[in-house]
Amino acid sequence: MDKEMEKMREIFEQFFFGPLNTVFGSFVNEDAKKHLNKARSEVLKAMRAFIDSEIEKLERGVKQGD
Repeated sequence: MDKEMEKMREIFEQFFFGPLNTVFGSFVNEDAKKHLNKARSEVLKAMRAFIDSEIEKLERGVKQGD
C-alpha cells in the first residue's frame, strides 16, 4: 500500500474508532478488546456494503442516462 493510502487509512481509523479506544482502551480486558475489534470489523463491512450499493446506484444512473 502506498504511503498516501496508508495515511488516509490511519485518518479514517482515528476518526471513526479513535473515540472508542479513548473511552474503552484502558478499561477493558483482552476478551473485551477482541470483541470490540470484531465489532469494528462488522462496522467496516456494513460501511463497505453501503458504499458498494451507492456506487451501483450511481453506475445504473449513468448507464440509463446514456
